[in-house]
Amino acid sequence: MADDFKYHIDHHSTLIRPAELGGGAEGLDEAIRAAVRAQRRLGLAAIGDGQFRRRNSLAPYYDQIEGFGVEADARGGVAELVGPLLAPEFRPLVGSPKARGRLVQDETAFLAGAIQRPLLVALPAPGFVAELSGANDADAAALAAIAHDEIEALAADGVAYVQLHNPLAGILVTRAGRERAKELGLEPDAILARLRAVDAKAIAGLDVPADFRVGLDLTTSGAGYVNQGYDTEAIAALLAGGPFARVHVEYPADEAGRFPLAELAPGTVVSLGVVDLSTTEPEDVDELVARVDQAARIVDIDDIAISTNGGFAAAPAAFTEAEQHAKLQLVEMTARYFWGNEL
Repeated sequence: MADDFKYHIDHHSTLIRPAELGGGAEGLDEAIRAAVRAQRRLGLAAIGDGQFRRRNSLAPYYDQIEGFGVEADARGGVAELVGPLLAPEFRPLVGSPKARGRLVQDETAFLAGAIQRPLLVALPAPGFVAELSGANDADAAALAAIAHDEIEALAADGVAYVQLHNPLAGILVTRAGRERAKELGLEPDAILARLRAVDAKAIAGLDVPADFRVGLDLTTSGAGYVNQGYDTEAIAALLAGGPFARVHVEYPADEAGRFPLAELAPGTVVSLGVVDLSTTEPEDVDELVARVDQAARIVDIDDIAISTNGGFAAAPAAFTEAEQHAKLQLVEMTARYFWGNEL
């Protein structure tokens, strides 16, 4: 099945917050317009706002859902496993989750009026938030229901593409991540089963247009867990039934750390995180092209997209805006080698 989106140049929504914004909102709209213009020039088919309106990646849940307590100093095993870049805030559930309203309506309302392109919105996967906050089964199901309603509302707003970011799942399908989880007293397989169940509930029975898609983002922005490879049984358990039309994975230069693409269900569109955010140094385009060529021996080239290995907000390296632009240009250059004017 070819990628009917033609989203062969992909990204993860989060961009470097402009330094001149500081911690306030002054100039926020113009900063988002500038980010949109930059994405247009790079040929990105689906465009987001860089998440400049969010305090951090988890803020849509913490700020718009009742039931979370104050930020805790003792972060717990899951937060320790994913690290502060991927879990920038930790607030346990102390009551039943209840939405105060829409999670990210302020983002889409502005974007819909600012651009005439397909819109991209990334949300933390409800399974990730549930495990991070220590939710019981009932509360996890409530978070899934809130995410489900938000996804339907985003589709009604005109959003074409929603990414559910679940870095915890991405870590727990790696060998190194599973070992670290056990050291922290966690049970990888039990957590993966819960993650899959909660995230599947969030996308089950969506009332959305036929051309709307939800993707599962397993990337970690180069957090370092892929160096010992992946556990294929864990991947098979996570992706059983193929509920997601699109999956974002890490695909580094080191072959040992590449996501095993053969484990994906036929027809799944895979976004290859070939451009590394653990370093600001630009990669060699020829090497990136060769890596995608290798991937195309396993997955139909029309079911492949090119991306960074995660969002810039969670990058281990400290990027300037110019360095960020250079990394995104590498994504575009690599994609154009394969699809040219089809982008």
